[in-house]
Amino acid sequence: INGHHHQQADYLYKTLTETINSADYIYKTSKIYKSAKTYPNHEFSKNLKTIAELIISGSNTRIYYVSLSGFDTHIQQQPRQEQVLKILDEGLSVFTDDLSSNKRFDDVLIMAFSEFGRRASQNASEGTDHGKAGSLFLLSNALKKKGMINELPDLSNLDDGDIKYTVDFRNIYSTILEKWLNTNHNNVLNFEAKLMNFI
Repeated sequence: INGHHHQQADYLYKTLTETINSADYIYKTSKIYKSAKTYPNHEFSKNLKTIAELIISGSNTRIYYVSLSGFDTHIQQQPRQEQVLKILDEGLSVFTDDLSSNKRFDDVLIMAFSEFGRRASQNASEGTDHGKAGSLFLLSNALKKKGMINELPDLSNLDDGDIKYTVDFRNIYSTILEKWLNTNHNNVLNFEAKLMNFI
């Protein structure tokens, strides 16, 4: 890595640190709603609680991001997936209940996604390796279409062991940009999208 790339990385880390610190400052110095809901005691849910309190308080921030690690299951997938999916379920359950109780879940769209897919078949370590297709979940009281929004993959028709995706994720992103955030998707993605009808 040359020095130019180091400078770019340093700038990005500095910007990220300033952003995190600014968000923390806003949270600590604002008169905000304090949730009465009991969130699970793990970092993912604590972050969701903070986001819920900011949303319900009327913060004008339009996008929040929180991550949950542990899905890179190359070995012993079943017990690890059960554990991490339980954390995801418990956190989102309380978060959506908090928003609903305060009449804000019509105003919020949750998109849960992974940065990588998984292969269809188990490997020798009882896990799965990175693949070409993955799942993406949308939650909101404002969804026009509920349940599966695309056909299920055909497990008998694979691409060299990989599931063939049926929806380009850029169409989902573009739909959210256009229909939820009122932004021209071409200005962000430079992609001729087929907008979808879930919102």
